[in-house]
Amino acid sequence: MRTYAVLVLSAMTTIALPAQTLTTLYTFSCAQTGCGGPTEGPLVQATNGDLYGTTTGGGANGGGTVFRITPDGAFTTLYNFCSQSGCTDGEQPFGLIQATDGNLYGTTSIGGDSTYVYGGGGTVFRINLSGALTTQILLPLRMR
Repeated sequence: MRTYAVLVLSAMTTIALPAQTLTTLYTFSCAQTGCGGPTEGPLVQATNGDLYGTTTGGGANGGGTVFRITPDGAFTTLYNFCSQSGCTDGEQPFGLIQATDGNLYGTTSIGGDSTYVYGGGGTVFRINLSGALTTQILLPLRMR
């Protein structure tokens, strides 16, 4: 019985990649971030290709925002927090995730339940990609 070995040679080639270029899509103003109220949490690229994020301050009511930036840099404020009486929608949002239902979910660090001295311990909210916000849970203020 003869055994044959097959030797396969492959040639490795180097492919030059194009240079990477950093492009600023959008620069925030003081009115949007409260001049120091930073964007919080990472940007989320939703299934529609747009980028979504939050600011902890600024916006129409000073309570922060949810915003959208398209890949070509068009900016839209989708929601201004503290727009409901007693800030029951919350203030100072922090980050977003996109769930399998297509909606974005996030939390606020204060606001929510106006029966507490400091306005509550925040909220859990759902917002669709068009900007309709629904408060899911009012978080109680934890006293120590």
